[in-house]
Amino acid sequence: MKLRELIDIIDVFAPFFLQQDFDNSGVQYADLDGNIDKILICLDVTSEMMEEAVKQNCNTILSHHPIFFKPITNITRQESPIVFQLAHHHLNSIAVHTNYDLAENGLNDYVGKILGLKKIDCLEPSSEKIFKLALYVPEKYREGLLNSLFKAGAGNIGNYDETSFTFSGKGSFKPLEGAKPFIGKTEKRELVDETKIETVFRERDFDKIIEAIYENHPYEEPAYDIYQLKTNTKSGIGLIATATSEQTLTDFVKNIKNILNIPYLRIVQANNKKVKTIALCTGSGGSLIDQAYQKKADILITGDVKHHEALRAKEIGLNIIDIEHFYTEKYFVPAISEQLIEAQVPKDMLIASKKMNSPFQLF
Repeated sequence: MKLRELIDIIDVFAPFFLQQDFDNSGVQYADLDGNIDKILICLDVTSEMMEEAVKQNCNTILSHHPIFFKPITNITRQESPIVFQLAHHHLNSIAVHTNYDLAENGLNDYVGKILGLKKIDCLEPSSEKIFKLALYVPEKYREGLLNSLFKAGAGNIGNYDETSFTFSGKGSFKPLEGAKPFIGKTEKRELVDETKIETVFRERDFDKIIEAIYENHPYEEPAYDIYQLKTNTKSGIGLIATATSEQTLTDFVKNIKNILNIPYLRIVQANNKKVKTIALCTGSGGSLIDQAYQKKADILITGDVKHHEALRAKEIGLNIIDIEHFYTEKYFVPAISEQLIEAQVPKDMLIASKKMNSPFQLF
């Protein structure tokens, strides 16, 4: 398998299109046409990870966090030791960060399932647009064109795929001088029995949909309309979910600590209500306190909460479990491993890092 093939596979279940503006998911350092030997999967690219990759005969590191967030103007062993070592050891580096955080069945959904939560909605929906396509085609070409559109990504609505609506009518056109009509003659109006196809597609698939139309439609100039829809998306940051039963704050916190095997955590206790509706954002989600409150969450599970964010939570009455960044995002490794295996990446090619640790220590 070549590196660009791996990137294409990831782009299906965690489209790089979804990443947030501040992020730099995707290729960090790579030979795109090079063959992959083995892939070390980890949270961060560190000296320890590179040492582990070399020992495990991995020539590719797949991390959650990118190496680069800002452009760099020069690379030295002293100022950029990680990048220098990547080049020295000829290691490819790919990051799958906020695109995986936002993706449906991404990291937040994976951790939510571990905690036994039933997802209701995203905490902050993705800004990805949804479009409706209306396309006109001769009846005998309907099925072939539909299949091509579905293959390009059209027709997905929630838990249903290949959705569409068709109805028949009469199409008219008059080929002008210079045209090469599939049906009809120049300067003569033609009436044709046609089918109108209606379906939906996501912004990430826009170019593929247009390509499918022109490659599979018999007309020289296909007639189609595209409308942007106002609709809910299943991709987004974090999630709103319900627990299997109401619990006291104390019991809920103990369960979270045990399930995630966390050595320590911090609590912002704003009230004594029982916990039923939960907001979750893996990694750092202190900026989503107001969104969690607006979604009527009883508690927000996240990490890296700042002092003034904690005060804001107490002010509006939102409890918080503040878990260190590492202890929710370490699940990136098993989560993406499962999806790569489902996508037919050989299991023996994937190596889960055994040297990942939090950068913090307790004294």
